[in-house]
Amino acid sequence: MPNAYSLYAPIANLLHKRTQPRMPVVEAIRQHINLLLSTRLSEYRYDPDMGCGIWAEDYANITNPTQWKSEAEQTIASLILGYEKRLQNARVYVDIDEPADQDTHGGIIRVRRRITIRVCGNLPETGETMPEQTFIMYFSPVASE
Repeated sequence: MPNAYSLYAPIANLLHKRTQPRMPVVEAIRQHINLLLSTRLSEYRYDPDMGCGIWAEDYANITNPTQWKSEAEQTIASLILGYEKRLQNARVYVDIDEPADQDTHGGIIRVRRRITIRVCGNLPETGETMPEQTFIMYFSPVASE
């Protein structure tokens, strides 16, 4: 049931004072979490605490992946807890790997870290559980899918 606004409002609707399109709450939450994950700390001038701290380690050498994943899960969970009030008891799972991009001859042209972030939790408004949402981000250089 569409009952939330999209983060991506058509400019023409805003300029002409038209009604903004609505979407399901789960999709609106997904868009907001994606925005939180792709924003670096201090990037948003009106709230320098908003943003995901894992990007500070974009080119860092991860010597202990288990510890890094645990810290990333805690960082992301606290970010969601602080900024996405429509979701409670957020559970975050992080996986990291390094897929290699290959050229047409099978040669490796670049290796990036791929971070798969899965988020689920409870929707207090309806009492339902939000289906697991998957976000794929890349480090070195930063990108999202």
